[in-house]
Amino acid sequence: LFEMEEFKRNNFGTFDLVIFSASLIFSVLVGLYYAYKDRTNDSVNNYYFGGRKMSPIPIGLSMSVTFISALTIIGLPAEVYWYGLVNVWHSTKLFLPAILSYLYIIPLYHRLQISTVYEYLELRFNRKCRIIVSTVELVSLTLYMGTTIYLPALALSAVTPINMNQAIAVTSAICTIYTVCGGLKAVVWTDTFQTGIMFVGTLAVLIQGTIVAGGANQVWEALERGGRINMFDLDLDPRRRVSFWSLLIGGNFAFIHNMCCGQIGVQRFLSCRSVKDARIAAFVSVIPKFIITLIPVGCGAVAFAYFEHCDPLKSGKISKVDQLLPYMVLEIFDKVPGVAGLFVAAAYSGTMSSVSSGINSASAMILQDFILPNRPSISAKWQMFISKITGVAFGVLVMGIAYLSSFYASTAVSLSYVYQGVCSGPVIGVYLLGIFFPWSNTAGVMAGQFVGTAATLWIALGSLINGRDPATDGLLPVQTDSCTNFTSLKYTTSMQWNSSIESFDMHSTYSAIYGITFLYYYVFGCVISTLVGLLFSFLTG
Repeated sequence: LFEMEEFKRNNFGTFDLVIFSASLIFSVLVGLYYAYKDRTNDSVNNYYFGGRKMSPIPIGLSMSVTFISALTIIGLPAEVYWYGLVNVWHSTKLFLPAILSYLYIIPLYHRLQISTVYEYLELRFNRKCRIIVSTVELVSLTLYMGTTIYLPALALSAVTPINMNQAIAVTSAICTIYTVCGGLKAVVWTDTFQTGIMFVGTLAVLIQGTIVAGGANQVWEALERGGRINMFDLDLDPRRRVSFWSLLIGGNFAFIHNMCCGQIGVQRFLSCRSVKDARIAAFVSVIPKFIITLIPVGCGAVAFAYFEHCDPLKSGKISKVDQLLPYMVLEIFDKVPGVAGLFVAAAYSGTMSSVSSGINSASAMILQDFILPNRPSISAKWQMFISKITGVAFGVLVMGIAYLSSFYASTAVSLSYVYQGVCSGPVIGVYLLGIFFPWSNTAGVMAGQFVGTAATLWIALGSLINGRDPATDGLLPVQTDSCTNFTSLKYTTSMQWNSSIESFDMHSTYSAIYGITFLYYYVFGCVISTLVGLLFSFLTG
C-alpha cells in the first residue's frame, strides 16, 4: 500500500493531538449517550428515524454536512488547483434539489410513511423493482463511503506517524462505533457538532493561506497568470471535463438523487414530525452546504498561488493529487500549534458525517427492503440485533473499499462521480417515471433501469479503455521553475503529464461516444432510463 515517503511529515504536537482526539472522542461519546438514553426504547423506528419527531434544524445541518464529506474538504481544493475556479459551481448543487423536495418529494413520502425510499417503488410498481434498485443503490453507497474514508486517512497519514492502513482502520472504527451504538440520533447530533468543526477548520486554512500567499490580490493575479479564472466557461461541448454547464447540470442531477431518490436524504425527511418540519430541514441544509463548499474552493485558489512556481506533485514533494491541501497545511502552519489538528479534524468531520449516515441508511435498507418483507414476524429485539450487526458489517466492508481507493489514479472527486453516475443516474429516471408519468408501468421502469445502467457503464468503461483518464483529462499547466532540490526523476506518480488531446483524441471516431465528461453520467443515465422506460411502457400497455 502507498506510503508517503516523499511527503514532508511534521508530527502532531500535543495541542494538535488534543484537538483532533477530542473531536473523535466526542463523536463516540454521543453514540454511547444515545445508546444509554434510549436503552428502554429499543425499536427500529427510534433507531432509524428518531421516533419520527426530530427537530428540523439539526436534521437540516446533518443533511448539509452529510453531502459534503472529505471529498469537499480535501478533494475539491485539488480540483480547483488542477482545473480552475470553474469548480466554484459545486456550491450551487443543493438549490434545485431542495426546491424539488419542498414541492413534490417531502409531501409524497410523508403521506406514505415509508421506511425506505425504495418501498415507494414496491407500492408504485412491484417488489422486484424495489429489490433491484435497492441493490444497485447499496453498491453505489458502499463505494462512496469507501472513497470518503480514504481521503481523511490520506490527510492523517500525511501529518502524523500513522500510516495509511492504520488511518483507514481508525476512521472506519470510529464511524462504525458511534453509528451502531446511537442510531440516527447520534448521527444527526454529531453532524451538528461537526458542521462547526468543518467551518472553522477550513476557514483557518483559507485565511492563513491567503496571508502567506501575499493577500487576496496576489492570489487573484496568480490565478490569472495560471489560466484558472474560468468560472464562466460556457462551452456547451459535453466532452469538456469541467465547465459551467457540466457542473451546474451534472452537479444538480447528483444532488437530486441524494435528496429525492437516495435513502440518506429521504430518511432524514421522514424523521421529521411533519411535512412543514421536513420542508424547513430541506432549506436549512442549503446555506451551510453553500458556505462550506465555497471555502474549500478558496483554499484551492490559495494553494495554486502558494505553489505557483513549484508544483508539489511534479517536483516530487507529494505523490497523490489529493495530498495537495494537507501538504500546504503543513507548510503554512508549521509554527502554529493546533491548526494542523483542527484541519484533520475538519476533514474527519466531513467523512464521519457521510460514512455514519451511509452505514445507518445501508443497514436500514438491508432490514426494511430485504429481511422484513420475507420475515415480517421478527421480534423488535431481533430487528435491532440485525440492524447493529449489518452496521458493523458495512463498516468493515467500506474499510476494504477505502484500501482499494488508495490505488486508483483519479482524484477522489472524479472517481466518486464516475461510479455514482453509473449506478445512480438511471435510478433518478426510475423515480421520474414513477412520480411524474402515471402511465409508466413495471416493465417500462425495469427496462429503463437496466438499459440506463448498461449504457452508462459502457460509456464509462469505454472512456477509460480508449485512453481518457479523469485524473489527467484537461489539466491546466503548472510550473516548477522555482523548485529547489527538484526530485521529479526520483519518484513515481500516478499522474501522467500529457494533455487531454494527447491522452484522448477528442477528434477520433470514439470521441462522440466515449468523450462525454463523467459529470454528465448522472444526466446520461437518467435520460436513457426515462426514455427507454416510457417507450417500453407504451409498447407493453
